[in-house]
Order: sequence, then C-alpha cells, then structure tokens
Amino acid sequence: MKKLLSILTVCLCAARPAAAQGIEFLDRPEWEKVLEMAASQDKYIFMDCYTTWCAPCKMLSENVFTQPEVGEYFNAAFINVKYDMEKGEGVELGKRYKSFIIGFPTLLLIDRDGNVVHQMAGYQEPGALLAGMKAGAEGKSLFSMRKRYEDGERSREFLSDYISVLGAAFLKDDIEKVATEYMQSLPPDSLVTPENWALAGAYVKDPYSPQFEYVLRNTTAMIHRSGIDGYRLERQLTAALERAVEKIADTETDGEGNLLPLKNEPEKVARLRELIDIGNLKRAETQRAMLAVHELKLAALWADALDCMERYSGIGALGYGNGFVAGSILYIASQSDDVAILRRCLAMMEEIRRTEEDSSRGANFHNVLAVIYRALGDDVKAAQSQAIYDEYRRKVMADWDAMLEKMGQ
Repeated sequence: MKKLLSILTVCLCAARPAAAQGIEFLDRPEWEKVLEMAASQDKYIFMDCYTTWCAPCKMLSENVFTQPEVGEYFNAAFINVKYDMEKGEGVELGKRYKSFIIGFPTLLLIDRDGNVVHQMAGYQEPGALLAGMKAGAEGKSLFSMRKRYEDGERSREFLSDYISVLGAAFLKDDIEKVATEYMQSLPPDSLVTPENWALAGAYVKDPYSPQFEYVLRNTTAMIHRSGIDGYRLERQLTAALERAVEKIADTETDGEGNLLPLKNEPEKVARLRELIDIGNLKRAETQRAMLAVHELKLAALWADALDCMERYSGIGALGYGNGFVAGSILYIASQSDDVAILRRCLAMMEEIRRTEEDSSRGANFHNVLAVIYRALGDDVKAAQSQAIYDEYRRKVMADWDAMLEKMGQ
C-alpha cells in the first residue's frame, strides 16, 4: 500500500503544471554568442538597456518582466538579454546602439545580424509591452512604419498606428511632427470630428495657424461635438498663447549673459493681441500687459514702461513670480543713463528682493541689482550684490552635481 501511495504521489507531482514565471533572461550573456543563438533558433533578440540608478528600469524588472503572460510570450518568441549600459559589455553595446537609446530604459528588438528592427522606451505596462513587441516582431515595427510614412502613406488609420508606435518609443518630437503635418493638411473645421481631434488635437498650439484660430473661435462646438475636455482645451490654448507672448516679450541673453536686442515683430504682436481678445482666456490680462511693456521698451519709453509694470504688478497681472519684471528692469537699467530711471529700477528690484528673501530665489535677483548699482556708480554695493549672486549660482550648480552623482551610484 505504501509503495502504491508513493507511486501515485510521484505521478500527481509530475502532472502539476510548472509554476508560472516571467521573462527568462540569459545570465551574463556574451553578445557574439547571443547573435549565434538568434541565428540558430531563428529568433529576434529582446534587449533591455538599463542602468542601476534608473527607477523605471527597476519597476520594469520587478513589476512587468515578472508577469507570467509576459514571460510566456517573450520566452517562446525571443532570446532575452539585459545589459547595464554603464558596466561591462553594456558599455560597448551602448556605443554600438547609441542612436537608438534615447534614455533608460530602452527596449530593443534586434535581428540575428545585430540590426535593430524595433524599439520602445520608458516604463511600459505589461499589456503595452506585449502589444508593442508583438507588433514589432510581426512587421509593424517602428522602422518599417517610418519607411511607409517616408514613402507617402498618410491614411488616418496608418497614422494612428504610427503615432502609437512612436509613443511607445518615446519619440515625442516625431509624434508632434507627424500629427502637425496631418493637422495642416486638413481644413480647419475638420478638427471638430472626434477622429481627427484624437489624432492631432493635442498639437493645435501654433497661434499663427488657421487651425488655432478656428479652435479658439469654436471652443464650445469643439467641446460639445467632439467630447473634448473643456478644461484641458482651455489650458492648451492658454499655454500656446503664453509661450508665443513670452517668445516675443521676454528679455533674453546669449550664452555669456549679454543682453540680446529686443524682438521687433509688430505683425506678430498685432496677431497675438487679436487672438487674446478673441479667446479672452485665463491670463489674458497678463499677456496683454507683457506685450504693452515690450512695446514701451522698444520705444525706449522707460518711465512709461516702469509705470506699466508697477500698475500691472499691483493687481497681480504680470504672471507668477517676478521673472518678467526683473528681466525688463535689467534691460532698462542696461540701456538708460537717467539717474531718476535707475533709482526707480533700484526701488522696484529691492522690493522684489524683499518679497523673495525668504526663498532661495531672492539671491537670484542680485545680478540685476549689481547692474543697477554699477550704473549708479556704487561699485561697492555692485560688488556685494554680484558676490551674493555668484555664491547662489555656485550652490545651485553644486547641488545639481551632487544630485547627478547620487543618481549615478
């Protein structure tokens, strides 16, 4: 009887299915041997390009690669390898596939000859990883779809698939290019259809385009007919106008900190004012104020520009923080030799410094104070302010270097 029970136990154990497991990666694989295995087994190579400091890489390893459904497909379909791109053979592979590795993690599908046929990047949920790599293995790879796009394929269905593949590869610039080109090929009113909006709507952000004006004039129709989130749409349009205004009105410097000439683009300013009035969205008054100050600076009407900034700042209409005001004061102080104007600049900057002194940002404004003191002939205070600013910048850079070093550990 005992012998019979023993035999039955062995049979039952043998009949149990093997425990479900995730992806089985080769242990310390040598690349040439990996290529030989791919050739002999007629399989693609799945390569996880990671670093030890990359949090999404760890999440993939712990939460996605361990999933049974992921392992079932990948173990049957691919030769699976992973390399730390900063150690051992990973360093050379990182150089070899540098043009495909846009960040970490990068996930590559490679053929038996070592050519990349598909890529994904960033953290991927199990379903997205499976779908993306299956598509790559079945001919819908990033590179085959890019070739189809370059050959002129432009159907909405194809573009939708192509944008999904680009998204999985984290190629945001390529997505914007494809979606924008598609949008520009359409009559503006066709954006109201849900299908077109889903494909290109997020890239309606050029205020000088007819599509932008159409959406701005027809936001109610877009919301009701296309099911668009009104709050997100308003944020998108507001941000686009804000960026365009800042591009014209902000004070800019070159790589050595020297002030650049103001942009003199009256046609763009007029167009932006028209659009701001059409939409009258949040922060419209801030945008009007920035354009007004910009035009006064162009005309060298320093007192009027300072009056305008004081008036708008007093009602909180010159944006969050004091960057625009400080930049404008820096420009005025660099251009004017009028002592009365310079003293007004000094008083305004001292007030900004006082409002910011409880935060680290306060020291950031001492470079402007240094310029004003120097223009007023007070070299001692100019040197003091410059020293405070230089120490602040030194600390910022030291903190940045320390963070990078910590990430590399």
